[in-house]
Amino acid sequence: VGAGMSVSSGIPDFRSAGVGLYDTLRPELLTATELERALIEEDPTLALDKGMFLENPLPMLETKRSFILGTQEKRWRATLAHRVVELLHTKLGKLTRVYTQNIDGLEFQCPGLPKEKVMNVHGSMGAAACEVCGSEADFDEFC
Repeated sequence: VGAGMSVSSGIPDFRSAGVGLYDTLRPELLTATELERALIEEDPTLALDKGMFLENPLPMLETKRSFILGTQEKRWRATLAHRVVELLHTKLGKLTRVYTQNIDGLEFQCPGLPKEKVMNVHGSMGAAACEVCGSEADFDEFC
């Protein structure tokens, strides 16, 4: 599934012209070196790049701050589309697994959708773990 499944819950997407995260990002406000800011200005996706994160995690954390906190506060709710996926499992028994590129974790608001059937291609904001060793951290403590 893709971003279209979650935007109706109010989650802003990353790529929409004029309103997406990348178009509205202001590199000059990020805690970054001048070189990092210049690189992000040229290519906003670098603010969320793992390589840059491992060098300086602040630009990514600052960029995702409202999203991380919104996820923790459950500011957004699973949509009808998420519920349809849940019904594919609970009522029809037809769901083998669901692959999602969304990082919002809204699938986990569907109690009938087993976590082991959800494959988070880009990870999930519903959990926190070390990018180096994979050690899990308490999400509420992280926030």
